[in-house]
Amino acid sequence: MTTKLAGVLGGTGPAATAYFLKRLVDFTDAERDQDHVRAIVHNDTATPDRTDFILGKSDVSPLPYLVEDARLLQRCGCDFLVMPCNTAHCLFAEVQAAVDIPLIHMIEETMAHCRARRFNRVGVLATEGTVATNMFGQAGRPHGVDVRYPGPEGQAEVDRIIYDAVKAGRPVAPEELGPLSALMMEEGCDALILGCTELSAAFGENRRASGVPVVDPLDVLVVRTIEAAGAPVKPRVF
Repeated sequence: MTTKLAGVLGGTGPAATAYFLKRLVDFTDAERDQDHVRAIVHNDTATPDRTDFILGKSDVSPLPYLVEDARLLQRCGCDFLVMPCNTAHCLFAEVQAAVDIPLIHMIEETMAHCRARRFNRVGVLATEGTVATNMFGQAGRPHGVDVRYPGPEGQAEVDRIIYDAVKAGRPVAPEELGPLSALMMEEGCDALILGCTELSAAFGENRRASGVPVVDPLDVLVVRTIEAAGAPVKPRVF
């Protein structure tokens, strides 16, 4: 079997891209190399910071980089694209409009997954840029899923983990997820979303430390990537 060719808009950040590829292998129900998803990964670490641009801390837009990378992957023969960065999805429409192949929307797929699991209110841990755009809230509304974000102190801790730990190549203890989870449970949330792929890399395989159900958009994207490629997904991956 030859799968469709996936194009991965990577490098935002590189640790998250590497983790995405690991999960792509982990979640594919394969018995040999040829059963896995074919993919071309553009690990474009030169892409400007998405949150800095959204918050007006930088006037350098990541959009030209994302568009150039998407068009490059299309020219390479990719059948569809994925973008394992939640914050970059604020530019989803512009990137999709620049190419003729489909780009899977990680956030919309995640909120559809939350509705399928019958979560009514979810707490989202994400970058300040993702919070400012409220992409999760907008995507959740049609599915009847209410979205809450941490307060200032909780957000500062999320930012520390993302920027001072994962992006800086420093380890994160699984137990660091617990207090953040507790904050969101106080808001009446019945599930927690790791709304930044750096958090996926930090906590994705240690999500039990949260003590509550955890939805990882990166995992949702991995499953949708395997399905779009036409490969089999392992049973009970979620």
